[in-house]
Amino acid sequence: MKKIKQASIWLVFAGLLISMAGCNVAGLKLQENADYHPYVLDPHIDKTTWQYIKDRSYNFAGKDTIFKLMRQAIEYSGIDTNLYIKTNCTFILLHNDAIYRTTLVNKVPTITADCYWGKYLVNGVPGKKWSDYPKEQVKNYLLYLIVQGAYSFNNLSPGNVVATTLEPLNYDPLNPTSVMTLRVNDDQNFTMRLNDFPNSVGYVSVRTSNILPVNGAIQVIDRVLFYQTK
Repeated sequence: MKKIKQASIWLVFAGLLISMAGCNVAGLKLQENADYHPYVLDPHIDKTTWQYIKDRSYNFAGKDTIFKLMRQAIEYSGIDTNLYIKTNCTFILLHNDAIYRTTLVNKVPTITADCYWGKYLVNGVPGKKWSDYPKEQVKNYLLYLIVQGAYSFNNLSPGNVVATTLEPLNYDPLNPTSVMTLRVNDDQNFTMRLNDFPNSVGYVSVRTSNILPVNGAIQVIDRVLFYQTK
């Protein structure tokens, strides 16, 4: 009998909700049905890659300096900055975390091995600044991060694209042809991955992908990128 009374109460409550449709509740109108119109953000930034780097390194009044360490590398190495306005290229930009990243070890901040200064040791210890490294090493690494051909979600698939970079041939003994692979992972996140190929020591998932400057495509990473097989 108790269950019947409870069911009756719920039926009355449901009826009240239905009767409220189109009416006011406490003086407020109930929300009406509306069509949902999905909107995709425009990936175009209407500037060159070099301007984008500058805008997000020193020129943002300290509010947005995610490429500060990469710009320091560019200035230290002496790489021709005109390369960053070169057309039909994919530019792999280094978030500060891809260069200098720490974690707590016994409550002590320790540079991790997945950032540039942690992977490429100087006399057996992580670097602390770009000048700890030879300029040629830094320059050629930056050249490796410039891919010939503009690759984005528009022309990548789960199958790897093997692309040529601007790094000089035979500079890196582990990658004498100076190539990089690019693909998108076939999952719900559709993550872009670099150097994700069979027997790869490690790949990098792109942190922010598909930024489209006027001269190509930009992919931002927050881990050190290298080419090495097992």
